[in-house]
Amino acid sequence: MDNATFQRIKDLVLKHQEIGVIVGPNPSLDEMAAGLGMFLSLKLMGKQVAIASPTQPTVSLSSLVGIDKVQSSLGGGIGGDLTVAFPYKEGEIEKVSYTLENGFLNIQVKAGEKGLSFSQQDVQFKRSGKMPTLLFFVGIAHLNDISSIYTQGTPADIVNIDNKADNEKFGNVVVVDTKWSSVSEQVADFVTLLEPQIELDADTAQNLLDGIDFATADFTSPKTSYLAFEVAGILMKKGATRQRAKQVSNASTSQGVNPATSGFFPPIPQQPVQQQQPVAQPQPMQPAWQPQPVSQPVQPAQQPVQQPQEVQQPVQQPQEVQQPVQETQQNSGKQTPPPDWLTPKVYKGSTIL
Repeated sequence: MDNATFQRIKDLVLKHQEIGVIVGPNPSLDEMAAGLGMFLSLKLMGKQVAIASPTQPTVSLSSLVGIDKVQSSLGGGIGGDLTVAFPYKEGEIEKVSYTLENGFLNIQVKAGEKGLSFSQQDVQFKRSGKMPTLLFFVGIAHLNDISSIYTQGTPADIVNIDNKADNEKFGNVVVVDTKWSSVSEQVADFVTLLEPQIELDADTAQNLLDGIDFATADFTSPKTSYLAFEVAGILMKKGATRQRAKQVSNASTSQGVNPATSGFFPPIPQQPVQQQQPVAQPQPMQPAWQPQPVSQPVQPAQQPVQQPQEVQQPVQQPQEVQQPVQETQQNSGKQTPPPDWLTPKVYKGSTIL
């Protein structure tokens, strides 16, 4: 914010005592945080301030300090009449009365024969009072979006703070620029420049930092401006922390690191290949197939362990198996085999292979 714009806004704030802050319908966390940041800062200056939005704040904004102060119309925080409204159907209400008890005014609605069809959530509280003479429009691109709160032509000085490209740029002071990544950083830029006139507290600083955090996806968005980093450091010096509102997690996840490209997956297919090499190519099996000269004598040495010669003769064993045994006996010069020949143990014959 340039010095001329800041001075114009500062002069308006010093001039007016009754100030209103308006946030658009269904605001984002950034827009509501900016509005509450302005609301709390003006409170610190001793101003009579009210903040309003056409729609009720959602649960997703409950982490912001001062969210319970947001009303559906202006004037509630300044004064005026209070109207209690609830749905009415013929025959449901017999009479309405009131009582005074312990300093409270109790409005009693006595049900008729049909009974009351509405619930407590249907009861509305409306404050009617004079319109503030200075209005801050935060994150509002079109005046038609807040027609339920502000009527065009109402006498009031207007400060328009926004970063949308389609902003109508209405008001006495227009602070609209698309180069800023959030409206929270725009408001933070203004309120920090008010020092030493006001001392920014930790609650206000936390709201504004949460708004910047949300709008910039935890400072990972490529649209994050340098102003966001500058004011974030100042807000942290005032007591704000990097804790993010719950809505920030979704935006941060979309901007986070992709596990498929993080470098953890390439080593995984290499490890099974290294472990399977000893199994696929067992070294002890190779010598059994290499010695060709002893291939025929090896057969009788392996078969007697499982199928001895004399036991298998009645089964009519093939001649190819018996001949090597007879030739081995003749070469040894013995007519009969040794006594331990038939034992299924270690071969102890004297045949020279």
